[in-house]
Amino acid sequence: MPHPLPDAFADLQIYADRFALPTERERHSERLKGPFSELQALYDAVLPRLDAIQGYLKTQPWPDLPEREQHLLNLALALMEVSLAVESHHQPTVPFGFEHSRFKVHF
Repeated sequence: MPHPLPDAFADLQIYADRFALPTERERHSERLKGPFSELQALYDAVLPRLDAIQGYLKTQPWPDLPEREQHLLNLALALMEVSLAVESHHQPTVPFGFEHSRFKVHF
């Protein structure tokens, strides 16, 4: 499902189509799917733009963001979801952790 972004962030569209999901659960599940190289690509593309994303979103009506701006926020939240995997784990899942399917998480 496409998640169109504001024109100023069109270069990030390839990541939004997969990762700009509306719920934390969906973003978390997508992170677990990997592959790690795609999580790293998202991280490398979005992190340098995070200040620009924040500055842009601060100009928008909160909390009722227009659709494209909501997708942009969801993409920034996806960066938060993958950051620990990229910066610490170097893989989509927690090393030596329990199998994620063993847990029922309510968020």
